Amino acid sequence: MDEASPVRPFSAATRQENLDRLAQETFDLLVIGGGITGVAVARDAAMRGFHTALVEKDDFGSGTSSRSSRLIHGGIRYLEYMQFGLVFQSCHERRIMRKIAPRLVRPLPFLYPLYRGQKPAPWKMRLGLTVYDAMGFFRNVQNHRWLQPNEVKRREPLVAGRGLLGAARFYDARVDDARLTLTTAKAAHAHGALLANHARVVGLLRAGERVVGAQVIDDSTEREIEVRARVVINATGVWVDEVRASDEHFKGRMTRPSKGIHLVIPRARLTSQHAVAFDVPRDGRHVFLIPWGDFALIGTTDTDYDGPLDAPAATREDVEYLLEAVQHTFPGAQMKPDDVISTFAGLRPLLFAEGGSYALSREHQIVESPSGLITIAGGKLTTHRLMGKQLTDRAGKRLAEEFGVHQQRDCRTKEPLSGAQLGQAPVLGQDERVSRHLMETYGSDAAWITGCAEGNHALGERIVPGLPYLMAEVAYAVQHEMALTLADALIRRTHVIYEVRDGGLARAPAVADLMAERLGWDEAERARQVADYERQVALTQAWREE
Repeated sequence: MDEASPVRPFSAATRQENLDRLAQETFDLLVIGGGITGVAVARDAAMRGFHTALVEKDDFGSGTSSRSSRLIHGGIRYLEYMQFGLVFQSCHERRIMRKIAPRLVRPLPFLYPLYRGQKPAPWKMRLGLTVYDAMGFFRNVQNHRWLQPNEVKRREPLVAGRGLLGAARFYDARVDDARLTLTTAKAAHAHGALLANHARVVGLLRAGERVVGAQVIDDSTEREIEVRARVVINATGVWVDEVRASDEHFKGRMTRPSKGIHLVIPRARLTSQHAVAFDVPRDGRHVFLIPWGDFALIGTTDTDYDGPLDAPAATREDVEYLLEAVQHTFPGAQMKPDDVISTFAGLRPLLFAEGGSYALSREHQIVESPSGLITIAGGKLTTHRLMGKQLTDRAGKRLAEEFGVHQQRDCRTKEPLSGAQLGQAPVLGQDERVSRHLMETYGSDAAWITGCAEGNHALGERIVPGLPYLMAEVAYAVQHEMALTLADALIRRTHVIYEVRDGGLARAPAVADLMAERLGWDEAERARQVADYERQVALTQAWREE
C-alpha cells in the first residue's frame, strides 16, 4: 500500500471487503493464524512490499497470545537449562520492543527473594543475574541489585518473611498480550496486508504436489472461499499439527500442548510494587506474582494437556497448586480460594525433542514440507518479532527463487510499531482511573473514545460498575478493531471477563445490544452471542465446580 494513501478503518466492513479480495486475488504470501507470530509475519511481509493475506479461525490473539503471563522478558529461568542463546535473543528482543512499542511494553521491576534452605545460593543468584545483565549488554532499565533483608522489608514487606537472606532486584517488562497482538495486526493492515478474523481454514489448495493456498470459511456467513498464494505459512501455534495433517507429506506431530494457568486476584490482597518470582515448594518450579492495575496475576503452571485445544481451563488441582505456593511464600496474606476472582488457561506449543521427549525451552523451529508449506512451531511472545523476520526471510527467498518476486524493502520491523507510542495529551472529562486506562490502552486514539462518551451518555457509562472500561470502547472495538463477537469485546479488546467475579454477565446483554446495533445482529444472533460468552465465562470458573 502507498504509505500516503488513507488507511481504511480496521472494521467489520473492511473485513468483508478483505474477504471479497481474498477470493479474487493471488497473494505472494498467505499466513494461517492470527496469533502474535502470524501477525508479526504479516506486518513484516507487508512492510517489505509483499502482497500479504492473513486468516484467523477465531479472533486475533484468541489462543495462547491472549493467555500468557503478560511479560516481555529475557527468561532468567532458562539460564538454569544453559539456554544462553534463547536468553540472549529474548533480552535483545525485549530492548527492541521497549523501543518500538513504549506504550504497550513497559518496564517492570522484579524481586526474587531467597530464604534459608532455598536454592540457589545467593552468590549463584547474583552470578546468574550478572550473566542476565550481560545478555542485555548491560542496557536494561537498571542492572540487577542485591538487597539485604532490611532493605527488602522497607521496599516490599510482603516478601520479608522469616529466614529471608535477601532478594535480587532486576527489570523485565509487562505487556497486554492481546492488545500487542491486535496492534501488530492493525499495523500490518496499515501497510497493506489483508486480514480477516473468524475465517477458518478447512483445507489446503494444491496444484500438483505444491500447496498454493487454502480453503477458508467465513464464520459470520458460512461462505466458503479459496485463497490462492505463492507461499503459505502455517503459524497456528498449538494447532500447527492440525494444519500440517492436511498436507499429504505429514509425518507426525511437531508439538505437544502444555497448559499454563493464571489466577486473577485483587491486588489489595497481595500488595506489591514489584513483580515477585518465587518457587513452588512441591516441585521447585518458578512462578510469578505480577501486579496488573487493580489486580495481581499469579502463574504459571506447566502440565501436559490432552483436552480440547479450543477450551483449556484451570482445574481445582491447578488452582490449589498455585495457592499452596502463595501461602508458603506469603503466609501473612492468608490467601484462600475465595480470593480468586477468575482464572485463565493457555496452551504452549512445545517442541518435541529427539527421541520423542519434549524440549525444555521455548525455542522455535521452522520447517518446510516438500509441498512448500512453511510451518513454525514453538517460540514465545517475547521473540515474536524475530520469528516473524525469520519466517519472512524464508518466504522471501522462496518468492525470489521460484517466482521472481523480490522484496521492495529490507526488514523494517525495528521501526516504531504504529499505534503503540506514548500518548501526547491527558484524557479530559474522565476520572483519573479511567483517564489512565484510556491513555495506556489507546494512546492518541483515546480522544475518539472520550469524544463518543461525551457526545452520547449511554456510551459514557461503564461497561461494568467498578471497572474503568467505557461502553464507548465497545463502539471503538467494532469500528476500529475488527471486533465481531461479544467475546472479542469483553475478553480481548477489554478484559472484563477476568476482572469481575461474574465475568460481566450481568452487563453482557447491554454490550450485545450495542454491538447488534452496529453489526446488524438479529435477536437470534444476539442471543447466540450472549450464550457463547456465558460458555467462555464458565471456563474461567470451571475449577469451582469440580
